[in-house]
Amino acid sequence: MRLRLPLASLQVYNHFDMKHETAALLEARAWQSSEQWFHRYDKDQNEDLLESMRYFIEAAGVHSSIDAGNKTRRACAHASLVSLQIRMPDCKWLNLSETNTRRLLVEQSRFQEALIVAEAYGLNQPSEWALVLWNQMLKPELTEEFVAEFVAVLPLQPSMLVELARFYRAEVAARGDQSQFSVWLTGGGLPAEWAKYLERSFRCLLKRTRDLRSRVQLATTATGFSDILDVCMKALDKVPDNAAPLVLRKGHGGAYLPLM
Repeated sequence: MRLRLPLASLQVYNHFDMKHETAALLEARAWQSSEQWFHRYDKDQNEDLLESMRYFIEAAGVHSSIDAGNKTRRACAHASLVSLQIRMPDCKWLNLSETNTRRLLVEQSRFQEALIVAEAYGLNQPSEWALVLWNQMLKPELTEEFVAEFVAVLPLQPSMLVELARFYRAEVAARGDQSQFSVWLTGGGLPAEWAKYLERSFRCLLKRTRDLRSRVQLATTATGFSDILDVCMKALDKVPDNAAPLVLRKGHGGAYLPLM
């Protein structure tokens, strides 16, 4: 027999308009349903997960009605996490420990899945994203796509970029012999042109950094990007000292983008 949190409690909360209690109970039922799926022998039977998604969506609706924005976003992220469990049942997405959560986040090569994990487990922080980006640096094509999707949703925080620049400088300086390169980056053999791949990925980050002074700081910290520094310094020489952040340049398509 399947255990259920009492339906009567939900009816009472709804009757007396106890929205916080209603949302908490719905989330508890959602977690209970997902836990029941893990105890199923046949994981292709995903009715419990679909029910869990429904409860999380209902909880998000209740949270939104009382302007609980963070809780609404978290409940939506949990519903999305359940959808990932349905789509990819061979990977465990739910009820992870802190260590396994961070490992799962770092392993994501697609931004949308990574964002769902980060939101659901409270890891949407610049320091966490630095590790996710760094783990893809040897795959420039994935890095470029990932960063493009990233900047459409989240800002490239200076603290995160500086951390990546330090990672880059340390790896290039310490791993001149590719046989000693960080094994956790690849999980297997290392591409023969690893230095070129790393440079291409980091140039992608530099390109996406619109603030010229931040770009100069990153290129200086990472070292090896004298051409980027030259271009930035020439552009900065044309900017008055009192220009503040209002100086714009004309970009592709006629749009004006901030220099700083």
